[in-house]
Parts: sequence; C-alpha cells; structure tokens
Amino acid sequence: MKKKQRLTAELWDKMQYLFRNYYDRMVHACLYYDGKIDVDALKSVLIATTEKVPVLHSSFHDSVINPYWEVEEYSVADILSVKDSTAESLEDDIEEFLTQCIPVTSNVQFKIRVFHEGERSVLCMIVNHMCFDGGDFKYFLKRLSANYNAMLTGGASVEIKTGTRSYDQVYTKLEGDDKEAAQKLYKNISAVKDEHYFPMTEPRKEDKSMINRRKVDAVTFDKFRRIGKHYGVTVNDLMLTVYMHSLYEFGGYPATDTLTIPCMVDLRRHIEGGEEAGGLTNHTGFMQCSVEGVGTTLNDTLVKVLHSVRKSKHDKFMGLYSLPLLKLAYTIFPYAISETAIKIGYLNPLIGMSNIGVLNPDLLTMGPYKPVDGFMTGAVKYKPYMQLALTSMNGELTMTIAIRGNDDDKVLVQKFFDIIVRNINTFIEENARYLD
Repeated sequence: MKKKQRLTAELWDKMQYLFRNYYDRMVHACLYYDGKIDVDALKSVLIATTEKVPVLHSSFHDSVINPYWEVEEYSVADILSVKDSTAESLEDDIEEFLTQCIPVTSNVQFKIRVFHEGERSVLCMIVNHMCFDGGDFKYFLKRLSANYNAMLTGGASVEIKTGTRSYDQVYTKLEGDDKEAAQKLYKNISAVKDEHYFPMTEPRKEDKSMINRRKVDAVTFDKFRRIGKHYGVTVNDLMLTVYMHSLYEFGGYPATDTLTIPCMVDLRRHIEGGEEAGGLTNHTGFMQCSVEGVGTTLNDTLVKVLHSVRKSKHDKFMGLYSLPLLKLAYTIFPYAISETAIKIGYLNPLIGMSNIGVLNPDLLTMGPYKPVDGFMTGAVKYKPYMQLALTSMNGELTMTIAIRGNDDDKVLVQKFFDIIVRNINTFIEENARYLD
C-alpha cells in the first residue's frame, strides 16, 4: 500500500490544537444570496482548490514526539452538501450546520453546505482553525468567489495561495536590529491575569453549541462610525469601549476594578506581501486593552481605552510578543511535554474580542449575485470562556457570541446584546452634535 504523504504540523497548528481545551476549533461563515448558486460549478472549484491545499484534506496525528498531518483521499461529497430549506426552518438549519465540529481525524478539514430556499441560496462554511484563521478565511472566501466566477465564464484554472505555512513569515517585513529584537520577544503577554468572567449558568447536560447573533442597523452604525471619525478613532476602539462599558454593567463588576480584554491582531501587517503571501494558515496575535475602572460616561471609558490601546498601536512589534517563547517550547521539548509546559504558562483569557472586519460584497459575488447579508465568527467557546466577534457587511454590523450553553445562557447573551446596543445609541445621543 502506498505510504501517505505527511505534512509538517506548524507552530500555530499545534497551538490551535492545544486550544481544544477551551473551544471547538471551528471557524464559521455564512453568506446569503438573492439567487441560486450553481452547485456543479461550485463542486469543480472545490475539488481544484482542495487539491492545491493538501492540509484541507489531511488528518491530524497527535504524536507524543512530533505531531503531523497525513494527506487523505476524499470525495467532493465529503466537503459539499446541498439542502432545500424553507423560510421557517432556514435559520435553524444554518445553526445546526454551523455548530458541528469536524474531528481532527477527519479526511477533510472543512465543510460547505448550500441551502436553497425558494429562489435564493445561503452558503455556509466551517473550517478547522488549525488550518487557518479569520484573516485567511476571508481570503479563502474571496478566492472561492473569484474562482467560481471564472469557472462560470469558461475558466479552467483555480488560483489559491500555496506557499509556506510557517509562523516565521511574520518577520519578513523587519530588517536588521528590529528583526533580531522581534525574534527575542520572550515576554509572556498572556500572563496578565484577569479573573472577571461573563456570567453564564453552570455547565449542564443539555448544553450545546450555539452562535448568538445581533445586528446594528446601517443607519445607527453609520452614525457611530462618523462620530468615531470626528474623534480620530477606529471602529475597533469604539466597539472595545462599548463592550467594556457594557461588561461592567452586565457582569456587575465594581466600578473601580481593572478590566483587561485581549483584542485579536492580524499579524499579516508584519508580512511582506500581506494576505497574498505564503499559504493558508494562522497569523493571529493579540494586544491587551486594560482600563482601570469604568468611566462615568461612555466618553470617559473611551479615553481610558485609547490610553491603553495607543501604547500598543505605537509599538512596531504589536502582536509579536510570546512567539519566540512558543517556538522555544516546541523546539527544546518533545511535543507532549511542550504542550504541558505551555498550558502551565499560558492563561487563556476568560473574555475576548475579535474584530474580523468588513466582508466586501463585491469580492464575494457568486455569478451575478452579491451577498445581501453575511457574517463570520470564531470558535464556539466552552464555559467560562467567551468572545465577542464582529463583522460588517453592506453597512450593517453583526455581533456574534459563540458559546456552548443552554436556553438560559441564550437569554443572558441576548440581554447583553441589548446593553451593547443601548450603549451604542447612548454614545450617539451624547455626541450627536458631531453629526451635523
């Protein structure tokens, strides 16, 4: 029997596997189209794409000494499924698909389902976070669109990046002393311990994976952004402000407590060639945002947030801390020991935020159809961990909190969304003079 091809398990593959203790390892996306997707064309694109990216049809092997991927045989049916749905059942069908978990031992590491509901289609995709992160997920969806559209017009080839998946690409924009200094950033920034947690119920037998969503309409979100533009601050700064201010209220934290929230950072900012460089993989770090107590008003909290994040924004090494420490651990110890050592030193944040960013409809077309709605979100977190994820499309903001919980937890999350939306509107009202 022919020996199977093996692929190197890169640093972030191993770290995402370690994170199985905190979440389900899946990344999720959903795109709504007012038209029918050509399933045959999509099949052709998926076969060609998967052939070019072997890790997507590989199984992961947790070796004591050195884990690895093993390339597997597969069929397009392992990846793509199609289901007819109704207006009444569509959202439940989407939730059921998106909240499944692909085992690391599977022969494929991503799945897509197209739901047909009347004359429209919804494309849903899940992928093992070990294969790639939100940044490359957006890239993958853009290439899927471009390749699909080319296929419809007679194109024969599929384009997708196929280069190295190594973590050390993040040093390619640095030179000389800066590069040397970055490769010595052994500081463990996860060691900032914050014991504040998002109030949920105790684990129950009926707990299941769920993706809770809430929209901020385009008119409200536009006002929010315009006020931010007046102050010279980003949407990320504004959402961190509203998020933290809302957490103090919802969590009942003492107003003088220091609250620290890690915010995800796309490390492709440090890579020569950006998102087009290398291969599909993870390049996500984080920066810490700490406020020493909540402000009396949202503007007060904004000042506190800006004071914290601007330190990181002015740091040319933002997001690169701890990478050399991880590399060292995986280099000097056998894998099983290194994982134990990292678990001892790594403090997984109880609360986080990830701004995945804009999903551009023009880059996600399927034939003549642009997505009319859509979102992406990260892994389903296990209690007591939670994360707020943000994406925007067509001027609307979608907030998601993906957790393993029950109906009571769903009610709690929706109440928290209520507080966030109320605080967004309060911020707009308090700064309405800047909208003239």
